[in-house]
Amino acid sequence: MHTHDEDRPAEPAGIEITELIPILSNAESSRVDAAGTRPRDTGPLDADPLDIGARWVGEIQAGDRFADTVLLREPHHHTRARLLVRDGTAVRGFIDVGVESGTVLGREVTREAARLPAAPPAPAAAAAPPVSVVVCTRDRTRELTRVVDSLLAMDYPEFEVVIVDNAASSLDTWRYVDAHHDPRLRVVNASVPGLAAARNRGLEEARHGVVAFTDDDVIVDRHWLRCLSRPFADPAVGCVTGLVPAAQLHTTAQVVFEQRVGWSSSISRRTYAIADGGVHGALFPFRVADYGTGANFAVRRATAFELGGFDEALGAGSPTKGGEDIDWFVRTLVGGYTLVFEPDAITWHQHRTDDGALLSQAHGYGLGLGAWLTKVAMDRQLAPLAWSRSGSALRHLVVSVGARSRPVGTAATGPVQVHRTVAGAGREEITGLMAGPRALLTARAQGRKAAPFRSFAALPPIVAAVGSPGSTSSSQ
Repeated sequence: MHTHDEDRPAEPAGIEITELIPILSNAESSRVDAAGTRPRDTGPLDADPLDIGARWVGEIQAGDRFADTVLLREPHHHTRARLLVRDGTAVRGFIDVGVESGTVLGREVTREAARLPAAPPAPAAAAAPPVSVVVCTRDRTRELTRVVDSLLAMDYPEFEVVIVDNAASSLDTWRYVDAHHDPRLRVVNASVPGLAAARNRGLEEARHGVVAFTDDDVIVDRHWLRCLSRPFADPAVGCVTGLVPAAQLHTTAQVVFEQRVGWSSSISRRTYAIADGGVHGALFPFRVADYGTGANFAVRRATAFELGGFDEALGAGSPTKGGEDIDWFVRTLVGGYTLVFEPDAITWHQHRTDDGALLSQAHGYGLGLGAWLTKVAMDRQLAPLAWSRSGSALRHLVVSVGARSRPVGTAATGPVQVHRTVAGAGREEITGLMAGPRALLTARAQGRKAAPFRSFAALPPIVAAVGSPGSTSSSQ
């Protein structure tokens, strides 16, 4: 239902948009308990008037025409909406508009979208290489269902989805895949617990020369693979990362997490190469927050084997709880390959909805960062590079931790104080950071290797690979 002002002519028929649909419906979302494993019914949202950053999250096209009053499906308690604006597949930016009685004003949406800069020219069209998508999971079939549905709905000519069942306690994932009856979908087992070990298993099983990774707590955009694979037309590119916005901003925990990670804070296309270090600041290549996150990236399979695979001492499920993605990005650059951040390649992330899960996650991120910094300090190749940047690194660490401990909200909402969730997440991250060195040593004592593929005599065969432009061979 929509209305028009009496003195305003009605929009021409056939171009009105009367309802916007959220990226993630509350009916689809699932809470995770403090242990971070057991899904349960969400029940009523734990709305809080102090959830200053809460937003209804959706997406629009820049050329869309709106009725004066636009309904939001499942508006709940929101008084603001965050909308991603795109021109086709190109990202222009985010806008923030008011919500009243479950509706937004079409003219406000149009006005705010018009203020965004034009999308930069898209890279030249390239052949779409076949891609293997790897999703690692453990005892999270409910979440897995959501990401698999979005993967199989993608607009891409040839891809497979490899589900890596990582040290699971049941056969639920296997039963789910078997019941799906889709030839693009298969499941493999990884007995060693840990995200890095699971990703290495996915690399071994991949049938194509480009391997994309995402997590079981995301929804991928329909054009994700088309945009993520595009930069591989350049043979120098070894890794491509993409944009990871929040799929939901209902609760304090979700708002705080979005503030802390900043995965969608920049929408500019960027290219990184070790030879261009001077243009990326004094901390390069260790300014890891700029590169992206493990929820959205792709690699050349041959490059991954050349670099030795993911460090099995890092990542969720290992003693260090994280750090395998930032380690990979830096190793790609130091290994002489180009890394591209492609904002048009989007995966929407389901942030944890409750404080307990958020605090556990913050501790894990700090632990992983501390473990990775310890690894860098002990690495013969990376340590000299890192020590030469130690002053910049210390300043960056202090500033970034301080920024993540700022209040949630603005002066317009009244007195602003550091929310208990913000303070708690900051403490957990710092305690995790300090425990990182011991966690890394524990992982190494378990026999977890830094470059497990270095011992392989040859790269396992695949069906197809991406070589130089114009190549049609399956060489690796």
